[in-house]
Amino acid sequence: MESNLSREVLKAHNATEKSAEAKPKESTWLKSLGGRERAGTLHSESSSGTGKLKLQRLRHKIKLFGGSFSKSGSETQIQKRYENTYRLEPTDTTRFSSKKAEDIISHVLENYLKGKSYDPKKFPNLCKSLAELIKDRVKSSGCTRYKLIAHVMILENQGQSMRHVSRCLWNKDVDDFATATYETNGFTAVGSVFATYYD
Repeated sequence: MESNLSREVLKAHNATEKSAEAKPKESTWLKSLGGRERAGTLHSESSSGTGKLKLQRLRHKIKLFGGSFSKSGSETQIQKRYENTYRLEPTDTTRFSSKKAEDIISHVLENYLKGKSYDPKKFPNLCKSLAELIKDRVKSSGCTRYKLIAHVMILENQGQSMRHVSRCLWNKDVDDFATATYETNGFTAVGSVFATYYD
């Protein structure tokens, strides 16, 4: 792909050089005919005008092959596209382990909520950050080909009863979930991770 890209860039570069050489001939030809040029009929022949044209053509060619440019004009990194592997099941080393995930969830909840009292203003943002942290740690534990959803819920403990239910439509052989709770006198925290396999 890079060789195709370089060929296209060279073609675009040569085409802009040829068009840049042809423009002065046209202006001398017009001057010899009439002695004057009409305003707006010819583009300015300054180097900045041809430079902009070259840059526009180069950007167009690179966009055709999946690349992109930043505003400064420098080329950004071309994204690689991988083909599907069509693996319908994970290997033993990359399979989602609900035991590992439960340990991670309980460890994170205990470390970050230990000794805290319930605060309804701070806890919503804390739930989001704990969910992100749990998702990152479960992902780094080795289940690479899974889409993960992490959810943390913290409720004030005032002696009330609570029922927390979740339902999923998935393949029971490869998809799984993990849940752990952390309780104090002031609040109850429930962390959940749902993992779905994809090829």
